[in-house]
Amino acid sequence: MFRVLTITRYLVIIPIVGLVLAAAILFAFGGYSLIKLIIEATLAFFGLIEYHNDLPVYVEIVEYVHMFLIGTVLYITAAGFFQLFVKKLDFPYWLRIESVEELETNLIGVTVVVLAVNFMAFAFTKQVDYIFKYGAGIAMPIAALSLFLGTRAWVEKRGGERKETEREKRAE
Repeated sequence: MFRVLTITRYLVIIPIVGLVLAAAILFAFGGYSLIKLIIEATLAFFGLIEYHNDLPVYVEIVEYVHMFLIGTVLYITAAGFFQLFVKKLDFPYWLRIESVEELETNLIGVTVVVLAVNFMAFAFTKQVDYIFKYGAGIAMPIAALSLFLGTRAWVEKRGGERKETEREKRAE
């Protein structure tokens, strides 16, 4: 059984490859589209072409930034899976993943950013009558995720304090 579990841990290569490919697609498509947007906006600024879009250019640029953030999180998740299940990698300290909780925290962080960017785009393009409902719909999952992270951090801190207290009692 031990041998089977040791070998099957390499099944994680499948999602790793998928995540790396998805990140590469987001980086490539986002980079191409961002460069195209900048060129079109520059040409429109000088009156060489006519540029029509529902969103202001700066909102579109922020949307591409959030696409790159999603790609980055996918890459970090792939690297984290590799580090957790296959082999430790010689990455900078900020890219080392020691637990599944760190991967969850990265995913929650990017989810909050994506929701905020979606709200910003909605605020610039949609009817003002629905902005409160849309904002509340986005705020609720952000609040729930924040509560989840805060509760986890509090529990971990309390657990660490208890361990230190137990060590001190044993030392006496």
